[in-house]
Amino acid sequence: MSQSSPPDAVSSPPAPAPAGLSRRSVVAAGTGNALEFYDFAIFASLTPVISQLFFPSGDQLAAILSTLALYAVGFVMRPVGAIVFGRLADRLGRRIPLAISVLLMGVTTVLIGVMPTYAQAGVVAPLLLCIARLLQGLSVGGEFGTSASFLVEHAPRHRRGLYGSFAFFSSTAGSVLGALVVLLLTIGMPADALSGWGWRIPFLLGFPLLVIGLYLRYRIAESPEFEAVRAENARAKSPLRTLFREHWRAFLTLIGICIGFSVASATAQAFVLTYIRTVVGLPAVQALTSVVLATTFGVVMVLVFGHLSDRYGRRTILIFACVLTVLLPYPSLLVMSLSGFGSALLGQLILWVPVAAFGGAIPALFAELFPTKVRASGFGIGYGFGSAIFAGTAPFVATLLIELTGNTLSPAWYMTAAGLVTLVVVVTSVSVRRSSVS
Repeated sequence: MSQSSPPDAVSSPPAPAPAGLSRRSVVAAGTGNALEFYDFAIFASLTPVISQLFFPSGDQLAAILSTLALYAVGFVMRPVGAIVFGRLADRLGRRIPLAISVLLMGVTTVLIGVMPTYAQAGVVAPLLLCIARLLQGLSVGGEFGTSASFLVEHAPRHRRGLYGSFAFFSSTAGSVLGALVVLLLTIGMPADALSGWGWRIPFLLGFPLLVIGLYLRYRIAESPEFEAVRAENARAKSPLRTLFREHWRAFLTLIGICIGFSVASATAQAFVLTYIRTVVGLPAVQALTSVVLATTFGVVMVLVFGHLSDRYGRRTILIFACVLTVLLPYPSLLVMSLSGFGSALLGQLILWVPVAAFGGAIPALFAELFPTKVRASGFGIGYGFGSAIFAGTAPFVATLLIELTGNTLSPAWYMTAAGLVTLVVVVTSVSVRRSSVS
C-alpha cells in the first residue's frame, strides 16, 4: 500500500504553503472550532441544571427530554448556516465567513450567560434560550465545513488527513474545555450556588475565546487553493446549483457517512454524561471527571487516526470506524452500567475509539469529495443536514429508547444500526474510493 496520494478525483493539488503560515492557519481555524463546540459541551454538561431552571417540572425525565430537545434545536439551523456561509466561502473566500461565524457563536454564548430563567421571566426564558440555540446552530453550520476545507487547502498533499483532523481535534478540545470548566465549578461551589448563578460562568467565559478567535482569524491569509480558483476566474456563479447539478452523488455519500459518525459522536459527547448520572447514578463530580478524561483520550486519538488516514487511506480508516460502531456500543454501555468510576471511564474509552477514527478521517475525505469552487458548500451543507438529522436527535432518541423499552442498554441499538448504514455507504461508494489513498 502506497503512502502517497493518487491524483485527486475532483480538485488540483494545493500549492505548498510556508510552514509558518500553515501553523498560524491551524491555530486560527482551531480556536474558532474550539469556541463553537465549547458551548455545546457546557450545555450538555449542564443539562440537569438547565432542565430545572428553564423547564421546571415535577417529572425529571420530562424536564431532561425538553432540554435535550433544545440541544437538538441547535442543530436545526446548521443546514441553513451551511448554505449561507458556504456560499460566502465559495464566492468571497474562506476568511470572511470564518470570522463571522466565530463572532456569532461568541456573542450568543455570552448572551445565554446573562439570560433570565423560568423563575425570573416565565415562558419567555425558554423562548429566549431557543432563539440563542438557533443562532448558535446557524454559526456552527457555517463553521465546521469552512474551517475543515480551509485546513485541507493549506495542507501539503500527503498531510491532508492530519491537517484536516485538526478540525475535529479542536472541536473536541473545546468539548474537553467545556466539560472541565463545569467540573471545576461543580467541585468548587455548593449545588445551590451552581444552580443559582454558577451555571452562568462557563457561558460568560466564552467572551475571551471570542476575542482570541476573532484576532487570530483576522490575521490569517486566504486558502491557496481558493486564491488559485479566484485568479483563474473559475469560481462557481451559483455554488448551490453547481453542487446539486454536478456533485449530487458525492453529496449523498457525505450524508450517508454522517449517519454513523453523527450518532456515535453525539452519543459520546452529549448523551453519555446524562446517562451515567441519571441512569447509572454516578455522582456529578465522578461523572464529569470520567467525561473529561475520556474526551481527552479522544482528542489525542483523532490526530492519530488523521495521520493513519494519510498512510493507509480514508476508506480503510472509515471501514474500521464503522465496524467498531457496529460492535462496540453494547459492550460500552454494558461496562458503563456497572456503577463505578472505573467502569464509566472504561466504557467511554471504548466508545471513543470509533468516534476518533471517524473524526480523524472524515474532514479530509469530505473536502476531497468536492472541487474547490463548491467545497465549502458541499462539505458544509451535507455535514449540516447529516448532523442536524442524526447528531442533534441522538441524545433525545437514546433517552426515549430507554423510556419506551425499559432497557438501559437500548441506545446501543441505534448506534449499531447507524454504523451498519454507514458501512454499506463506505464500502459501495465510488466517491470514497477515488478520494482515498490507495
